[in-house]
Amino acid sequence: MRKLGINTLKRECKMSEDDSISKKDVVPTGIKRAVVTQKITADFVLELYEKAKTLKGKKKKDMLAVAEELSKHVGKFLVE
Repeated sequence: MRKLGINTLKRECKMSEDDSISKKDVVPTGIKRAVVTQKITADFVLELYEKAKTLKGKKKKDMLAVAEELSKHVGKFLVE
């Protein structure tokens, strides 16, 4: 049976000498820090559709477009 462990992974970063796992061992390089503002749920998308009903013109069209796009990403997060 083959032994699997974090030390057998070929990653860009090296494990520290004491074999403890740090943030740089787990988080891929190039990731930027952001603030999560909202989890995209079905209820959140429905709220946007309801809000779009009260708007008119271009704002209504834009809000519907946002709601439609977010409906494709339920379960993910909005970040700023």
